[in-house]
Order: sequence, then C-alpha cells, then structure tokens
Amino acid sequence: TAFVVFILFLVFRSSQEQVDLVTEDYYEQELDYQNIIREKNNALALDPGLTYTINKMGIALSFPSDQSLIEGDIKIYRASNKNFDKDFKIELDSENKMELNLDQSPLGLYKMIVSWEANDVGYFVEKDIYLTP
Repeated sequence: TAFVVFILFLVFRSSQEQVDLVTEDYYEQELDYQNIIREKNNALALDPGLTYTINKMGIALSFPSDQSLIEGDIKIYRASNKNFDKDFKIELDSENKMELNLDQSPLGLYKMIVSWEANDVGYFVEKDIYLTP
C-alpha cells in the first residue's frame, strides 16, 4: 500500500512540474539550421570577432569595427524559466558597441544568442553567460 501511495505521489508531483520549451517553433528552426552553421562559421572568421564583458549592470558587447550597417537581434534566455528571457534589437553607438541592461535579472546561467547581418552577410554567435553579483 505504501509503495502504491508513493508512486501515485510521484505521478502527481511530476504532473505539476512546469516545463518550458526553449522555443515554440523548434522544428521550423531545426530545418533552418544549415544557415545557422554558415553564419557561425562567418562569425568565427571575423578578426576581431564579437567580444563581450559582463558587469554589474549587464553585458557590454563590442562588434567588429570594420563592419557597418549592422542589423540584428540579441536574445538572452534562461532555460529554467522563460519569464526571465529578454530580446534586444541591435543599436550600436559610434564605436560599434552596445550595452544590455540586465540589472533586474536574477543571477544565474543564461544563454546569449547574437544574430546580425552586415554588408549582406549573416553572423551568428551563441554563448553561455553567468550573471554574478
């Protein structure tokens, strides 16, 4: 009897657990993955490439200075809770730099995805970042 009650308790607890998908259109993105591989290779070929530093306010990004007319998106997502995900449009200053304000975000592990296009060439960078105090 105790075993059955224990199993029923486990079934009940597991059905109450929230499971967030990384993205809702997972299969469509998987079909487009060859383009992402090409864009990752483009980003690896940059010298210097995209650099970033993590500070108390968030993330400071520095794009290659030889690129102009950069357009794209930055996604910061937390796999454990999609409520902490953030999306940014790339808006660079005159030195091809951008600050992401994450001071209200909880500390922990995030994934940063930067996808941009410059001079009709696509680039893609994916990094794990850890926000600390």
